[in-house]
Amino acid sequence: MKRHNRMTSTFGRFALLAACAALIAAAVPALAASDGGVAGAYLRFGSSARSLALGGAVSGIGGDASTVYWNPAGLSQLRTMEATVMGATLFADTKYNFLAFGLPTSGKGVFAFSGTFVNSGEFQSATIFEDMDDTFSETEGVFSLSYARGSSRIGWGVTLKSISQDIAGTSGTGFGGDLGVYMRPDKRLSLGLTYQNALQPTITLEEAEEKLARTIRGGAAIRFWDNRFQVLADLVKTDFMDLDFQGGMELWPMRQLVLRGGYDTVREQSSFGAGVRYQNWQLDYAHVSHDLGNTTVVSATMRFGVSDGIRISSDRARFSPTGNDRSVSFDIETALRGEVEEWRLEVLDENGALVRSIVEMGPPPATVTWGGEDENGRLVGDGRYQARMTIIDDLGQPWTHEVEVEILGFRNRTRTPIRIDISGSQN
Repeated sequence: MKRHNRMTSTFGRFALLAACAALIAAAVPALAASDGGVAGAYLRFGSSARSLALGGAVSGIGGDASTVYWNPAGLSQLRTMEATVMGATLFADTKYNFLAFGLPTSGKGVFAFSGTFVNSGEFQSATIFEDMDDTFSETEGVFSLSYARGSSRIGWGVTLKSISQDIAGTSGTGFGGDLGVYMRPDKRLSLGLTYQNALQPTITLEEAEEKLARTIRGGAAIRFWDNRFQVLADLVKTDFMDLDFQGGMELWPMRQLVLRGGYDTVREQSSFGAGVRYQNWQLDYAHVSHDLGNTTVVSATMRFGVSDGIRISSDRARFSPTGNDRSVSFDIETALRGEVEEWRLEVLDENGALVRSIVEMGPPPATVTWGGEDENGRLVGDGRYQARMTIIDDLGQPWTHEVEVEILGFRNRTRTPIRIDISGSQN
């Protein structure tokens, strides 16, 4: 009798572990239709509302911390320190969370840390012989350390990760690695290739050994209208799964608002979303439709430093060319992965008319001073003016930032024409 009970207990425990794994695979709804129990399903869900709204077609883009999830080489395009967090509630109250932190360095590449966490909540324990009063939960987590290096045209990246799983008190840990490359032969086109789980993790629970599936991803992004609109496509092949095509589109109708849409052919999963950007903060939303219903995903990103590639600021909000404060100084900072080929400063009046401009080759100076003169050296009238600073990188891509200044106390007279003073060391 004792032997039978021991065999029943052992068999029941294995059945419990197997049932738990199946439940977690189903709990990631974006994958439920197609993964068919392939190990590591939750690792193919996503890393941000942006990536999910784009249908997962993000292997060919870079420049934000969350790209480490899809292609570590995308980190090579990260310009400033950045943190991203994402949260979603999946099937049966399963919680899915992701976080990433990216740190570019001067001449030493880009480092990143990321974590993925899944918690299934409470399930009723049972075996094939009887129901039990106990409950259990499953938790899974991935901790990753990534490194990327490259220029604005090409980059490579690698990720080392620790993957842990705990089912009803039985736990296991495996170690793996990803490889990726990123290419941007033209400002309108970028390409990415990733080998996820190139170093294949193996997790053992009790005596059940599980190898996580390997995935090869190839992606492209085509940009239009100075990067305000882009079309993305990925081809994805995971062990024991059909070839998957993922596509997405992203449109910035204005500087602070972005709209997205995407589709995954194998999972027959459509998605859409939007994002709002204010200064260094960005909040993104995604709505994913799938066989088990709908999933809402929200993520937030904080960028530190010069988040737009260039930043212009003024030492005063208003000045008087004929008073004590006769000029305004504009401080200029840049943060690009490539070289600055050209810079341009334009001053526009309240009607958008150009009143003063400077165009020079090479990187911009640290400071530009304006005394309120137009192109002919005459003082402009009172009012509000926009100082627009634009730099062109080695791919021909423009980066722009603006600051507003106000002129007060104009006297109707003409100064002797002078030139704008440029001072400070070049970046």
